[in-house]
Amino acid sequence: MGVENEKEVIAMEKITLKQARLLREKTQENLAEYLGIHVQTYRKIEENPNEATIGQAKKIAKFLGFEYDIIFFDR
Repeated sequence: MGVENEKEVIAMEKITLKQARLLREKTQENLAEYLGIHVQTYRKIEENPNEATIGQAKKIAKFLGFEYDIIFFDR
């Protein structure tokens, strides 16, 4: 994805965890390894991000370079 498209997505109030991961060109395996969890467990978080703990959300957001409330937790 080009920089121009990335700026458009980042300007949005909310993006999905999958969108954030793909913008950073990371795999589900990359995130699972970073979190120290099985990839299936990470996939469950990606499918339902509101089930992530605050600690997991902050760690994922930091890894991807986003504020956690852009990706997680409904406002």
